[in-house]
Amino acid sequence: MRRSLTLIELIFSMVIVAIAFTAFPKILQVSAKSSNLTLKEEAMYNAVALMGLVRTLAWDERNTQEDDILLVDSGDASYECRYALGSGEQIYRRGGFVGSRNCQHKLSASAIGSDADDNEIDDIDDLDKVSKIATNIFGKRSYLIDVNVSYVQDFTGNPVDMQTPVSGDSTNVKYIQVSLRVQNMQETLGKKLASFWYISSNIGQLRVNSMAWVH
Repeated sequence: MRRSLTLIELIFSMVIVAIAFTAFPKILQVSAKSSNLTLKEEAMYNAVALMGLVRTLAWDERNTQEDDILLVDSGDASYECRYALGSGEQIYRRGGFVGSRNCQHKLSASAIGSDADDNEIDDIDDLDKVSKIATNIFGKRSYLIDVNVSYVQDFTGNPVDMQTPVSGDSTNVKYIQVSLRVQNMQETLGKKLASFWYISSNIGQLRVNSMAWVH
């Protein structure tokens, strides 16, 4: 029985070990990049899904009670409900028609933020200042999903700044921004990943009529 290696076998062994040590760091690097990419994709998916939820919510808490176009403090005069049709009461916007969405209940838009007596997310305001964390299984990489809602200047036909909040007063336009930020490992992954935004207007609430099934 042979108890030693030939020179050729030893050289081959050294070459194989060298190849293995050269390949392993590359494999680990690719694995780490794949893990980072997967988490980024999941964070992006969650942000997009959250923005999709925003689009399904009522424009204001008052719109969960009535379908009205709401009255605002600092809206452009073109959007005021000051036109009378049919009954003679001034409850329509310019261009409205009898039976269209109107301001008949004279409800005012609420301030930005979740309502104190509201325990569920049923309108856009309820998502303001909401933060959600996406993290990997080991908790070493995590992303913060932030939501901010604000009133911005009404569209007037001229260029307007859609990202500067209107302080205190309500308008006919809400600006919703969903941002993705890295919480840890910022040196490797960067600090800010992406930002999504959506504009929602005060046009009343659209509802689908339904009937209960009779058994």
